[in-house]
Amino acid sequence: MIPSTPSSSRTALEILSTTDLDIDQDIEIYPVRYYHSQYNVSIEPPLGWEVEELDESTTLAFLYEPEGKGGITFVRSELRKGLSAGEANEVFIQGWLRDSEIVITHDSAYDTSQDLSGWLRAGFLSYPGKTENERRYWALASVLDNGTAYHLALLISGGGSVEIDDVFGRLADSLQIEKTEPIEVQREAALYLSSGEPITIDPALTHYGASGLIGDLFSGLVALDAQLKVRPGLAESWEVGEGGTLYTFYLHPEARFHNGRPVTAEDVLFSWERAAHPDTRSETVMLYMGDIVGVDAFHNGREESIVGVEVIDDHTLQVRIQAPIPYFLAKLTYPVAWIVDRHNVVLPNWESHPNGTGPFRHLQHLEEEVFILERNPWYYYEPPRLEYVVYLMYAGYTQRLYETGQVDYAGLTRDQLDRASDPDDGLFGKVFSGTGLCTYYVTFNTEFPPFDDPNVRRAFVHAVDRERYVEAITNGESAVGRGLLPPGMPGYSDEVVLPAYDPKSARELLTASQYFDDSQVPPPIIWTLPTSAGHYSPAAAFLVDTWEQELGVTILVEGIDWESYNDQIDAGLYGQLLNEGWCADYPDPENFLDVLFHSSSAQNHAYYDNPAFDVIIEMARSESDIEQRLDLYREAEQMLLYDAPILVLHHSAPSYGVWKQYVKGYMPSPIGVPQHASMWIER
Repeated sequence: MIPSTPSSSRTALEILSTTDLDIDQDIEIYPVRYYHSQYNVSIEPPLGWEVEELDESTTLAFLYEPEGKGGITFVRSELRKGLSAGEANEVFIQGWLRDSEIVITHDSAYDTSQDLSGWLRAGFLSYPGKTENERRYWALASVLDNGTAYHLALLISGGGSVEIDDVFGRLADSLQIEKTEPIEVQREAALYLSSGEPITIDPALTHYGASGLIGDLFSGLVALDAQLKVRPGLAESWEVGEGGTLYTFYLHPEARFHNGRPVTAEDVLFSWERAAHPDTRSETVMLYMGDIVGVDAFHNGREESIVGVEVIDDHTLQVRIQAPIPYFLAKLTYPVAWIVDRHNVVLPNWESHPNGTGPFRHLQHLEEEVFILERNPWYYYEPPRLEYVVYLMYAGYTQRLYETGQVDYAGLTRDQLDRASDPDDGLFGKVFSGTGLCTYYVTFNTEFPPFDDPNVRRAFVHAVDRERYVEAITNGESAVGRGLLPPGMPGYSDEVVLPAYDPKSARELLTASQYFDDSQVPPPIIWTLPTSAGHYSPAAAFLVDTWEQELGVTILVEGIDWESYNDQIDAGLYGQLLNEGWCADYPDPENFLDVLFHSSSAQNHAYYDNPAFDVIIEMARSESDIEQRLDLYREAEQMLLYDAPILVLHHSAPSYGVWKQYVKGYMPSPIGVPQHASMWIER
């Protein structure tokens, strides 16, 4: 029962002087909740206190006062059957404060029996020969749950005080046992969706764009609407000066976190520096925020802050970028630039109860079962009309869930469209279709033989009949790849020329290479692929067969399980071939040509390095004339296709989905954007 000592050098219940705690009673409290990772229990630590979770069955965590002067121990204990909360409280005291010389005094003014399941008690410890000023004050809160007691234990020097009672009392009041069954919400007021368990909902770490759960919970300074126009977010307005290199953002005066705390410019700075800090290990921060002056230096440890971001006052922020770029605001719509609560993200397991600024806030999360969100009462724009959004995790086949009325949306195949228009069919509803801004391709690793030879790359491109590939693999539904940019993307052109299907030219190019001129044994060609149960996709099989038959080469497939595939690719641990795809994050050709193939880009998995290409791309970044800028991107795209660091295969196939008739307000968009705030249920 006795709390153990923490792993750090601080003592579990270090003596804490009441005069050291500077607590302003006039400050409004905006608590954030800490959830233990193993047990269904949570508390709201005082803001600024550090929480250290322990991997133990009894001592769950230590809570430290910000200046390290003391703390509170969070303990779990099993009980004998039939004990009340008061009895459990007393048993714990005897084990915790046991000493033959100590006199334990209970102060009845502090004893509070909430009910049979909760008890708060306080008092003093006296020592023989010690003065009254040398006695210690203790407080203990205990809560019962089915034979288990959870305790919060405080020990300080001197007497109790209003400040100490206030801190500990609020903490004790916040201790609660979490439900292990899904909370029942009013079905008529909720949008139900099928989902998998997200890998992360940390905006700094996610790779999955702005829609869905993360877009419900968080927001940034700006956002994209369904027509892909930049609109205000946490920033009510902004000004652009100094030739397009200085942005002044004015925060919405009513912007608040889910717990009611006002959002300030300091929160923006904290969020961006957290995302860019090397310890965060964000893989997207340089891609979307690297244009800000000082982000690169801070990210690489050369500066202690982002020098290009300045807090003017609580509601004003100035951001300086390296050069004028017309797509800067669009980049800030990506989650890595969104705002997090600095008091929330420092807690262990904070993703169990995120405190964001989005239109909906966390109500309950049962891992791999359900994620329930409720309307954010502090939302700074028009309040959402939906009361709840419920994500059912791994609940089953989505179409079956839709047919049985458990979810309100399901994806469709083209063959199912007739069913969705039949009122007597379970798939009946409002059908929507759209085509994403995506391109799918094979990447050639130009750093390794034989693909460091452009003739080998061109040979592999000429050898593939893309028309036949699209018909065989996508059932003819996808658009055959004509270039890197997908149809619908600004800068897309039918005039760029991709090497045509020409097996004869392919073989001639291959034999012209030093690697295949019979003077040496050709280097092995390894294709790194994600696999499921040891099998790879029909698309990969089609291409392997094509290259082996048309070119006489041998392709070795290196299979990697899906869980580690992306990490291995990001670490550069792959062979000469990769199967990749890219969908637009914002409607600008820079998001494809620059992001994927500039020599300095982390997403350049081909290691393509052409100084002439880089020069054109860098000119396009800051070109203010729209037509001239798009012409530069077309020139760069043609150069890329000639150099052939990739084999473009196809663009997005049309996608189809069906919503229940009572779901209103959805707007199809080629890029996933948050929409639930503008949707509603009308039965």
